[in-house]
Amino acid sequence: MTTNIIELDRLQKNFGKFAALKDVSFTLAPGQVLGFLGPNGAGKSTTIRVILGLLKKSGGSVTVFGKDAWRDDAAIHPRIAYIPGDVYLWPNLSGGEIIDLLLRLNGRQHNQKTDELIKAFEFDPKKKARTYSKGNRQKVALIAALSQDADLYIFDEPTSGLDPLNEQTFQQEVLKLKKAGKSVLLSS
Repeated sequence: MTTNIIELDRLQKNFGKFAALKDVSFTLAPGQVLGFLGPNGAGKSTTIRVILGLLKKSGGSVTVFGKDAWRDDAAIHPRIAYIPGDVYLWPNLSGGEIIDLLLRLNGRQHNQKTDELIKAFEFDPKKKARTYSKGNRQKVALIAALSQDADLYIFDEPTSGLDPLNEQTFQQEVLKLKKAGKSVLLSS
């Protein structure tokens, strides 16, 4: 029997008396792309932060690769590529420098795939990050994440700020991940 990549069973998260998550349950199987949809404020980003072990759950269970998301986060993180909903960059570094830094922080290096993504997203890596629009900041995160060979890709609002052509490029990259047997959790 194959272990699911992610399993949420009646996940709950409270902030004081406010119940941000109430009994959220789903599974993500190996090689599956799962769309996690809902209106703003529905708890999608909070759920993702619990999956990543950045927030502690109030109830229920969360496993990633069969491990407890909170207790085993250090073992889980090297196998994940993640893009947050809001991308903040170092303003005095160029986009290319930030991509390389993010890759190095994950034990990876700039590679041929990185160059292909820079071209596909029509991204100028030489400009300083402070000059980038929201869409270009998003491209930095997408290029860094998609350059990695991860087992699980988590994208929180990945196309926010992208023009329709770059949204299409992103969709094509997700299809490539699926064909390669990778698992993807997309929130929107």
